[in-house]
Amino acid sequence: MNAIPQSYELWRLAVLRFKDWRQRRAAVSEISQLGHDGERMLAECGLSQSDFRQAMRVAFASKTLLPEAIKSTGVDAEMFENRYPEWNRDMRRTCMMCSARRVCSALLDAKEFEASYRDFCPNASSLDALANRGDCRFAG
Repeated sequence: MNAIPQSYELWRLAVLRFKDWRQRRAAVSEISQLGHDGERMLAECGLSQSDFRQAMRVAFASKTLLPEAIKSTGVDAEMFENRYPEWNRDMRRTCMMCSARRVCSALLDAKEFEASYRDFCPNASSLDALANRGDCRFAG
């Protein structure tokens, strides 16, 4: 592999991780500043403040990993999000609290997620159901 593209990719990943860290830090700060309203908002999403803080310690898996996981099963993630916002929100919450995010990320990077997600992913049944529906599959 050429050193320039490899170096560019490392910098790109570093910038993305830094941006993600800043977004997570801002989200925790924003919820904390809201006080009881923030607690109520989290409760409406099915999260306690401690769940939220724990989830914010790791990269925004629901924002980055879930769409890629959905795509790996042949489903158009954007179409799914638009067509089924509640289902998408539930899957994001599950993804956010998942302890296997590193495994997920590595398998997505290696293009091996689709073959093995049933072994570890708490959203496996939802991914299967979504893939079997057919109404959000990529055209072609």
